[in-house]
Amino acid sequence: MSQHTGYSFPILKPSDIVPCMADLHISVSAEDLERPTPAKMLSVFETCAEIFMGVSQESLPHFAALDIPEHPEIHQDDIALMGFYRLISKLIANIGIGDFSLRDLIKPEPARVRKILSGIINFAKFREERLSVFEQCTQKSAEFVEQKAFLIEKKQEVAERVNTMRLQRAEEEPAYQRVRERNLAFTAELRELKRIQTAMTSDIENLKKSKNETIEKLARIVPNPEKLQKALTDMQSSIASEKTSLAAREKQYRDLLSKLDAMTDIVACSKLMEECEFEMKKAAAASNKLATEQENSERKKQELQDANIKQQQFNRQLSNINEKHSRLKKQYSSKKEANDAKMRDLCSSYEATLKERDANNQKIEANNARILELDEKISAVRKKIDAENASFQESFSKLKTRGERYCAELAKAKAVLFKLRHDESLRDILGEKILIEANSMTKGHFNLFKGFVDCQFKVKGTVGEALVRIKGSRTAAKDVWHLSKLVVEPLGKPDREAIIYA
Repeated sequence: MSQHTGYSFPILKPSDIVPCMADLHISVSAEDLERPTPAKMLSVFETCAEIFMGVSQESLPHFAALDIPEHPEIHQDDIALMGFYRLISKLIANIGIGDFSLRDLIKPEPARVRKILSGIINFAKFREERLSVFEQCTQKSAEFVEQKAFLIEKKQEVAERVNTMRLQRAEEEPAYQRVRERNLAFTAELRELKRIQTAMTSDIENLKKSKNETIEKLARIVPNPEKLQKALTDMQSSIASEKTSLAAREKQYRDLLSKLDAMTDIVACSKLMEECEFEMKKAAAASNKLATEQENSERKKQELQDANIKQQQFNRQLSNINEKHSRLKKQYSSKKEANDAKMRDLCSSYEATLKERDANNQKIEANNARILELDEKISAVRKKIDAENASFQESFSKLKTRGERYCAELAKAKAVLFKLRHDESLRDILGEKILIEANSMTKGHFNLFKGFVDCQFKVKGTVGEALVRIKGSRTAAKDVWHLSKLVVEPLGKPDREAIIYA
């Protein structure tokens, strides 16, 4: 047996399998699912074969193998069981269970029975969903039957035409051969006469030319009038005989033209025969096509038979659906009464809910008003915070600029103080511990971005104080400052001169 690819379907519970099988008019109980017996499973599979395949146990074909043994009644049940197994195995394989075996019939197991019955239920539901497709197939089958009848009728007409053309061709074949032979003979004769006509036309032209030359010579020289008269008489007689011969040739030529017209009719007849052969080829092709259509028609007939079987199955299924509909209708009436009572209770609770909702809506409106008021306050506070942040950012940028300037001045002052502290001449004037005077102010310009400095400040030591003037520049932000001027002027000591370092 060929293995089929298993389809995916859920394994149902016994409580779900029993009502589903009842809908298919197959009696199965929960005990049958827990402890299945061969007789019960055989009965279930027979009913499934009758529902889905339209084949009953009585309609199974007779097996020729029963006639071979001496006592066929001994093997009758076994052979019938094997035949039924082959039939039901095809159905189970199409359902999607490819490992179905004879053991499932003669020694069923609960798990296998649940799986097989779940597949059968899944297949039955699939058939219900595809009912519309079946109706379309039925409609197409009717159209194919009409088309088949039309093609059979057309085939008969074509066959009659082909037979008529074959008989006509067989009757006309000897005449066609005779006409063809005569046509070949006339063609050869016509070519020969054409050659003779061409030669005679050339001779006549030569004679006319010779006559004209002779007349010209006689006009110039006349030595012997008698001989000339005799020559003229001979020439006239020769011309008369040539004219007679030319008239005969022209008559023969006209006869040949009439024969040529007859040959034209023969050529037309030949073309007609070729057209007949072409039509016969077309008829043969149509016959082949008709044979193909017959095969297709036989296949469609088999499909129609299958469709009729399926239609019977669908009719049984429809009756099951009607019964199920009546049961559902009764259930609907009982459930409707319960739902009406429940609806009355729900209406009373709904009215209470409406009152509660109105109270909640009033609270919500009050809360919404409070929320709007809080939103306005929050927006006002946010604007105030944004203004304070902007003011803070502006103050911070200014403070940052001043800090940078201070750091730069401090770094520059440290560099200058380092130089001053290590100068021996200045140490004699100011003493030790030279520092920038705390209360003094820096005057001048100091621009880090443009890279130049021109300022002055006071320094003080243990002995005296002095005024420091510096001037310098740099090309980039990370370059070293280059001082073009560094002057230290002692204060309170007029006898001391200013010290210039650059």
